[in-house]
Amino acid sequence: MKPIIGIVSNQINDEFEVLNKLQITYTATDNINAISNAGGDPIIIPINNAESVKKYSHIIDGLLLAGGQDVSPLFYGEEPSPKLGQTLAKRDAFEIEIVKEMLKLQKPIFGICRGMQVINIALGGSLYQDIEYVNTELIKHWQDTHPKYISHSVSTVKDSIINKLIGDNSTINSLHHQVIKKLGVNLKATAYSSDGLIEAVESIIPSQYILGVQWHPEILLQEKHEESQKLFKNFVMECKKGL
Repeated sequence: MKPIIGIVSNQINDEFEVLNKLQITYTATDNINAISNAGGDPIIIPINNAESVKKYSHIIDGLLLAGGQDVSPLFYGEEPSPKLGQTLAKRDAFEIEIVKEMLKLQKPIFGICRGMQVINIALGGSLYQDIEYVNTELIKHWQDTHPKYISHSVSTVKDSIINKLIGDNSTINSLHHQVIKKLGVNLKATAYSSDGLIEAVESIIPSQYILGVQWHPEILLQEKHEESQKLFKNFVMECKKGL
């Protein structure tokens, strides 16, 4: 029996009239393929009201939080800075609530890029609204090359989930301008870029599977990236434990 993996959708307005200016609910095909190829049954969860959170959380065996817009700083107690990008507050609110509900049920959560940031905020953490606000010399975190290609290195923390899956060091893609500032409650950083920015987080509670990565392993799978396959297979395997 395959575990059901919920992927919270995104929304976009069809400004170019390809689909009659409709508002589109979607997720990237790479997210669907990554879960399917790892042995899970993906379903797309629409952004809905708070009452639907419990229903969806009980239906699914695991939660995948995908990339997308910036998270509104209002959800971590800050005003918007000049470098803040586009936000979608109703998505932020829905994802934060479903993270909290999944934690109550002790079901696995995997966060990708924005998804990792949402997990952090749901647990009381905060973000740098742009990496230019980080007071250090930085490497390039938004690559100009296609994201299916690797861009920079990361180092992992010993005995962490990510370390066991990809080893002490790896090379990943990078498509973000925001990073974690304050870690959320019960989270630990388990991977870093060479400039010291947090690239992965996990739970300090052994019984709660949380893995968040700042990069996009689902896109790297376009190039059959072996380490990315391990991330999704491990997540789906954890979701199977609840069946």
